[in-house]
Amino acid sequence: MSFVTIVVALIIERFTTRVEQLRNFSWLPRYARAVRARAEGFGLGGTAALAVAVALPVVAVGLVFALLGEVWGGVLGLLLGLGVLLLCLGPRNLDREVDAYLEAGALKDPEREARHAAHVLGDRPVPENPEERARAVLESLLSESNTRLFAVLFWFMVLGPVGAVLYRLAHLLRAPTAAGEAEEDAFQQAATRLQALLDWIPARLVALGYALTGSFDRAYPVLRAGLRGPLAEMATQNQRLLKEAGGEAILLSEADLSDPLQARATVERASNLVFRTLVAFVAVLALLSIAGVAG
Repeated sequence: MSFVTIVVALIIERFTTRVEQLRNFSWLPRYARAVRARAEGFGLGGTAALAVAVALPVVAVGLVFALLGEVWGGVLGLLLGLGVLLLCLGPRNLDREVDAYLEAGALKDPEREARHAAHVLGDRPVPENPEERARAVLESLLSESNTRLFAVLFWFMVLGPVGAVLYRLAHLLRAPTAAGEAEEDAFQQAATRLQALLDWIPARLVALGYALTGSFDRAYPVLRAGLRGPLAEMATQNQRLLKEAGGEAILLSEADLSDPLQARATVERASNLVFRTLVAFVAVLALLSIAGVAG
């Protein structure tokens, strides 16, 4: 069932924007503050508070599927799983945002280009220099594809809807729970470590996908080096691996970002690489499903 659910979710995600409007997680900071306050009342630290904040929704989702998953011969479980997966992707469609950025550049509309670049970069600042901006968008595309898409699909495939919810919660709970917070506190640091741990396997599978669908000779050494590293730097290492492996897979050079036209073509090459990796992922999942390894 997971293969069918993933394919349907990817089709819906690609051809409609309606689902993005439903991904409203404005309630999550209030929920996190409430859990943290209660945890602090019991003398629990940031890691324990995060465990509680993650466990409550994950257990609730697990119970719902345990009770309703087999209703109507499993059809209800399939529909609920599709809904959960769609809500956990994104939250914004990266491919659509990159296309909008490229279109704005082709139309020579700097203001619109910067606005769409901000959507791709998320909470990172948008460089004013066009070359630096193109590099930032390129690197964000190669790394954010894991956060917004591949890691969610991987954990959905491994643990079902519970896995998708677990990953998205780890990612969202890294954000400050109150306005004005400049540095990560113990709760956010625990969320960062949890996401880094959940990212470790998908990031390396995505880097392998970049190598297989791009220049294997250039990308494979980066992937091999990325198998080692200190646990304390796991989050940084995951991001660096995806950026460097993807850059090598598309044969990136400094000249590729030297002028706006060439830079747009390079970003488009990276977007095509991500799409080819997604196609390879679905093909492997189909083979596993046929073999009976994946549902």
